[in-house]
Amino acid sequence: MGHTDDAYAAMLLTLALSPNKEEYARPYSVQEFRRFEAAARASRFHTIGALLDVDISGLMIYLGLSEEESYRAYTLLHRGVQLSYALDDYGMEGIDVITQYDAGYPARLQEKLKDVAPPALYSCGDAELLNRPAIAIAGISGVRTTPEARRAVETLVRGAARLGYAVITGGELGVARLAATLLSENGGTLIDVLGGGMHEHLTNDAIARMVGEGRAAVLSGEHPDALFTVSHAIARNKLLFAMADAVFIFNTDGRRGETDALQNRACDWIYAWEGYEGNRPLIAKGAVPFADLTDADLDEISRHWSSSQAKQVSMFDLL
Repeated sequence: MGHTDDAYAAMLLTLALSPNKEEYARPYSVQEFRRFEAAARASRFHTIGALLDVDISGLMIYLGLSEEESYRAYTLLHRGVQLSYALDDYGMEGIDVITQYDAGYPARLQEKLKDVAPPALYSCGDAELLNRPAIAIAGISGVRTTPEARRAVETLVRGAARLGYAVITGGELGVARLAATLLSENGGTLIDVLGGGMHEHLTNDAIARMVGEGRAAVLSGEHPDALFTVSHAIARNKLLFAMADAVFIFNTDGRRGETDALQNRACDWIYAWEGYEGNRPLIAKGAVPFADLTDADLDEISRHWSSSQAKQVSMFDLL
């Protein structure tokens, strides 16, 4: 993928070039990047891409940064050699970086997350899939998938393919991996949004095959070699909820940001599986409970997802 100067500058400023964050200067957080971006727009340069050749003094004079801030920005913007090597290595493995300045960046992230949307993301597979209508199937590893829950996942996967929706998962073992396996075997489109472990995830035979067939895309906000952590999972879930028309939560440990997603309306339609005790707090805070899910149920509730003005109501009120 060709990148504009703005996209290249966004990568230089925000990407960690090592999984252990061993950097000459600490990359910008999303909030720090937004402040820098606003300062650039207000300056004579107007764009961050125009700052690639500006020295430390220029950053101090034209952006109003302190000497320390200017040195950090200058150091980040002059990691070009290291970034070029990294992009080449990623490209050999089918991984690209997409930024908010690229056409392939998921539009819903900018619409829903606005200024907290990550400026750059790692992507593998057809980036066009990232802007498809989609439902999300969410759950954590280490929880037994009951026969009842399995049937519900099967209904969701089958219905998503029939109705033209991709299926978003967090890539974890459990219901997410079950959904990916069903899609691989029976057809459909998968979008995995990861909280770490991207390189390892892409070695999964089913995932690799679907990516090769143009039926799957893998997205991550973390370095491809970064390990999965709870903090990464929280950041991951912000992306997952923002990209989905509807999210079906089968189980949670209460530490992955689902409550915040409900409170902030990160997704207009959030459902929680009644068969898991740990979902009770989510249901009490507004998630729609669901249990036995039929094709007819899914057809009925899916009619409401396309309306951004629709009010979330219980699926049982619609039967």
